[in-house]
Order: sequence, then structure tokens, then C-alpha cells
Amino acid sequence: IVPPSLQEDELCINGMSFSKRASAWANAALVVSVGHSYGDYEVDGNPLAGLDFQREMESRAATMGGGELVCPVQRAPDFLAGKMSEEPLPKSSYRRGVRSAPLHELYPPKITRALREALRTFGKSMPGFAAEDALLHGVETRTSAPVQIVRDADSCE
Repeated sequence: IVPPSLQEDELCINGMSFSKRASAWANAALVVSVGHSYGDYEVDGNPLAGLDFQREMESRAATMGGGELVCPVQRAPDFLAGKMSEEPLPKSSYRRGVRSAPLHELYPPKITRALREALRTFGKSMPGFAAEDALLHGVETRTSAPVQIVRDADSCE
């Protein structure tokens, strides 16, 4: 896991795999669709509202991590139960350091519910996915662009 963040007060992480994919860790992410059409944030004439929402999540993650690009983490069962993870935490591939944090409070409730549902679903079909040693890292906010540019269908301009 690497931090593509450009500023220490906004933490974003990204899972990556080395070419041989021989790491001890799974490069797995839970992705939830967000947007003003889903009611996650208000646009109010601001075409960059999605970026503002992204920055808010990244700022909250940086604060929960305690700064210096330390990543907030939580064991999967604790995220499901809504409780802090206790030390010692499982090892992580994130080299900047991790800190136990209430990721269940990082996201808006609707997103937390969707993530919990995904964890439970994957846990049923893939035993161990949400096990005690499964460590959630927050927050990966750059899986797609938060801004949509509508182009003319004929000219593509």
C-alpha cells in the first residue's frame, strides 16, 4: 500500500502489487460508488463538489492517522462491530506506519453501511476475508475521477 497523497493533511492510499504478485498481503479494495446523485454531498452549483468531498475524506483520514502520512487502520471485525481495534495490530504493507482508528466513523453513515454489507458478503463467499487479521486501511478515494466532463456526442468537444 502506498500513499499517492501530495499533502500531509490529506491522506489517500492505493494498493499496488509487485510484478510477481508474491506478497504476503492481498491487494483487495472495497469500492463504494459515491456522488451527489446518491445523496452523498450537495452540489449547490459547485461543479467541483466531488473533489471537495474527496478532500474531506482524505483530511479526515490524515487526522485519524495522526499526521505524517500515517494510515488509520481497523481490524475488519471491529469495523463491523463499530469498535476501536486494540494493539497489537496485524502487520501491514504500508511503510509509513499505521495507527488504530475508528474507520467506521470516517465515512458518512451510508458509506459505512455499504462497506459493512460488502465485508459481510465477501466474508460469506471467501472465508477469512473479514477475519481477525484482516486490516482495513483508510482511505482510497482515487479509484475514479470525482468530476465528469460532459462532451458533445457528435464533436466530442
